Amino acid sequence: AGRHQQQHHTVIVALGVLMGNALPIRVVSALSVGLYGMFMACIIPEGKKNKIVAGVIVVSFVLSYIFNTLSVFAGISSGVKIMILTVIISLAAAILFPVKEEENA
Repeated sequence: AGRHQQQHHTVIVALGVLMGNALPIRVVSALSVGLYGMFMACIIPEGKKNKIVAGVIVVSFVLSYIFNTLSVFAGISSGVKIMILTVIISLAAAILFPVKEEENA
């Protein structure tokens, strides 16, 4: 099942790249906005349930804004900035607020 899922994912990514290059820029832009909307739909409900998650979301937005406005980070692509912030923020959250594992009875 794992190998099949990996092949399926590869095909979907390849189709996404092809469609992104074939579609008009306005359509690609609209789909990008939709992607952000779907992302927000995933994180906002969890943030409402958990104050720690809400805090991490706010910190993520603030750090993203800082990374995008300071000239020190101007030479770094937006994709790399996102990866750097994801690792830093998730690592800090995991260290500061570890999730307790539940034992299966």
